[in-house]
Formats: sequence, C-alpha cells, structure tokens
Amino acid sequence: MHDHARAVDLIENAVDARPFCSCGRHTTPVWRDGVVWLECSSLGDPRDGIVARFVAAATSPAHVRTPIIAVLEDGLPLAA
Repeated sequence: MHDHARAVDLIENAVDARPFCSCGRHTTPVWRDGVVWLECSSLGDPRDGIVARFVAAATSPAHVRTPIIAVLEDGLPLAA
C-alpha cells in the first residue's frame, strides 16, 4: 500500500521520465481497472468510422502504455 505522496511521486517520475510517445504525442497518466497507466494521449482519442478503428487497433501496440502503480478502487488511505 502506498500513501498519497508516494503515489503522486511515482506518477510524476513516470511522466518526467517519458513525457512523449514515439509518435510525438504527449503521455498522460490514466486510471483504469485499479492501475494508473502512463499512456500515449492518442489512445484516448475518439475513433470515428471503421477504417479509423482498424488503424487504431493496428497501431496501438506501438504507443506507450505502461503501468505505474496499482491503486485500489477505494483509493489510498487518507492521512489524518
């Protein structure tokens, strides 16, 4: 279990270490399924049309998607 300061530190260090994806877009921390991930910002873009969805599926492995820290859905315990 991590406290808030340690969790924020891990997230900030991950973003500082890899601020950009190889495609040139910035990376951003995203919470999903109990884990904070460092992801390429293009992975969150809406995909309109079937061709765009196929291209996104084919190129998604080339984009940054790295787990940073596991966080329970209840969140981190609050400091008193």
